Amino acid sequence: MDNYNTIKDAMSVSNERANLISNNIANVNTANYKVKRIEFENLLNKSVDNAGQLKKTNERHMQAPNHTLGRITERTGLSVKENGNNVDLDVEMLNQSTNALYYSALTAQLNGRLSMYNTVTSS
Repeated sequence: MDNYNTIKDAMSVSNERANLISNNIANVNTANYKVKRIEFENLLNKSVDNAGQLKKTNERHMQAPNHTLGRITERTGLSVKENGNNVDLDVEMLNQSTNALYYSALTAQLNGRLSMYNTVTSS
């Protein structure tokens, strides 16, 4: 399965992102709490070279993207509230909706690929 691991990793990161967003929302009133984010897409893009091709380790092989699951970062410097908390509830709710759509799209893509493989193997 060519992109199965990439889709699987993206789904895992999306799940982790959902957990982080929920945690951010839960800490909306916690003094000095800093928003946490997970970076995955940029790491995935960096694993592909400038020409858009996967990096090769051998002319006969292709190296899959580095499946290091995202990097968690903390947004510092910006305080939304006087208590040092930087959770913006509107932004977090938007991020939650966006992440849900992203996960749904990944699920549909994975289901389509599995259906295609099922059709091919059952023929």
